[in-house]
Amino acid sequence: MNKQLFFSDIELGQEFSDTYIASSEKVQQFLDANRTLERTEIEDGRFTSKEGASTLGLEKPILPGVMSMSIMSKLITDIIAPNGKLHKLDASFRRPVFHDDFLNLSALVVDAIIEDGKGIIKLDIALENNRGEKPLQGTAVVELPTK
Repeated sequence: MNKQLFFSDIELGQEFSDTYIASSEKVQQFLDANRTLERTEIEDGRFTSKEGASTLGLEKPILPGVMSMSIMSKLITDIIAPNGKLHKLDASFRRPVFHDDFLNLSALVVDAIIEDGKGIIKLDIALENNRGEKPLQGTAVVELPTK
């Protein structure tokens, strides 16, 4: 269980990070747990096979976009748990995440204000792959408890 961060613990410019390896096994587990992606997968194979990915001009199978978002969401919820709140998560998908990509996840504190008695934090978020590309970038607004 995480130790609760409070608004007073946060500083502008503070960065939170983690790593994730986008293995084929993890993608398959995600697909098995998320049946909404099943129809797309049956039609083109972009998430599970090199052949299916190549028919779409991709060099390797890719992660579903919602999986990339869930990886980033976990970093954010790990930061704010157990009593923080995620108010907004906005992300731009700039390029695909491929199977076996090594991902660096980051959340940078860019604003911290008290608004109506609530500790509101704005984060710039990103997934960066081992090629130095940022397939997902965006922002998150979270609330941390005050002391």
